[in-house]
This record gives sequence, C-alpha cells and structure tokens, in this order.
Amino acid sequence: MNLRFIIFLVTLLTFSLQSYSQKLDTLFYDVNWKETSKANSSFYRILTKIEEGKFSVTDYFNTGEVQMTGTLKSIAPNVNDGEFIWFYKNGMTQTITSYESGKVITSKSWDEKGKDIVLNGIIDIQPEYRGGMQNFYQYIASHFIYPKGLNPRPKGTINLSFVIDNDGSINDVYVVNSVHPILDAEAVRVLKTMPKWKPGMQKGKAVRVKYNIPLSMK
Repeated sequence: MNLRFIIFLVTLLTFSLQSYSQKLDTLFYDVNWKETSKANSSFYRILTKIEEGKFSVTDYFNTGEVQMTGTLKSIAPNVNDGEFIWFYKNGMTQTITSYESGKVITSKSWDEKGKDIVLNGIIDIQPEYRGGMQNFYQYIASHFIYPKGLNPRPKGTINLSFVIDNDGSINDVYVVNSVHPILDAEAVRVLKTMPKWKPGMQKGKAVRVKYNIPLSMK
C-alpha cells in the first residue's frame, strides 16, 4: 500500500469523525448556573454534536475538573436523554441519573466520601427544620457572630452544602461559593451547631439528604 493512499485514508477517516463529532459552543456560568462571561465564571460547558438529534454535553469547574457529562436529544430547549453523571471537585461521583426524553427514569447519589444520599428535590418527604425555613434563617442570624476587623465589610453570597443525616443531624458542611475565609468559617460553625431537623423520608425510611443554601453577606 503506497504512502499517498494511506494519507488519503487517514484524511477520509479524520473528515468522517469530524462530521459526526462537531464542537458547537463553549458556554460560561456563574455559581448559580446563570450564563456569564468567562472572567466571572465558576463553570463552563462544551457542547458537541455527535450525530443528528444527539449532542454530548460536558460541564467543567473553571479549574478544569469535570463536573458533569451527559447526552441531549435537543439543545433548543435542552432535553436530557441517556445517562448523566455529576462529579464532586475531588473526582468522586455525586449523582448518576438516567433520562428518557427529559424524564428521570432512575437516579442515585453519594456524598463526597461515597456514602449514599438523596438529593433535595427527588425525595418523597423533604427534611424540615422545626418551625420552617423562616426559623432556620432566624437561627443563623441570631447565632452568626460577625468578625471584628473586616473593614470594609465583604459583600456577596456564601453558598453552603450540607447533609441532613437520617437522625436529623447536620453533617458534611462545606463552602461551595466563598465570600471571605473568615465569614465562610463562621457560617460553617453556625450550621454545625444547629438543632436537629426532621429527616427526609424515602419509601417510609429516613434517609440522608444533601442540601444547598445561600447566605447573603451585606
């Protein structure tokens, strides 16, 4: 087989692969998954057309780690189809969800240490802070001690993640979006001191549920 023919075959194969896998766009998102500029992003997304009616989507933390992979059957609007896998920044699997034309078929989640959890929003009975969320935020406001010496006051929103265990206790508290290390630490401290919640229930059984909350610093 002569060299020219080999080059022809390689070129043909490359062209064929490009025609079936075509990068469409790179989108940038802030911590709340609102589209933004690259400079202000916490995540970015790469869309690739695999074939007609099938698209690959991969989300990344802005530091380069994969945050989610999946496939879409439509991008206007987005229609999830097939298996989606979300990851923590440390590389551990967070959630695996199977979709069929946008409908959730199965879903399973883990915490950052690999223990089973249920994500808030896909559970039979939600966890409940005794007295409701208004009391929850009142507890935080009354126990949050604003550190002295921070002048001017940092402003923004601390996004916190935590797990409400099957006995209602708060565990695995960590900061998703930071405002200032000292304020972050105080927010974590207050959450860890909070009274037990009523645990979430799935199929009649108390389960561990992951929650995310925003705390506004003004």
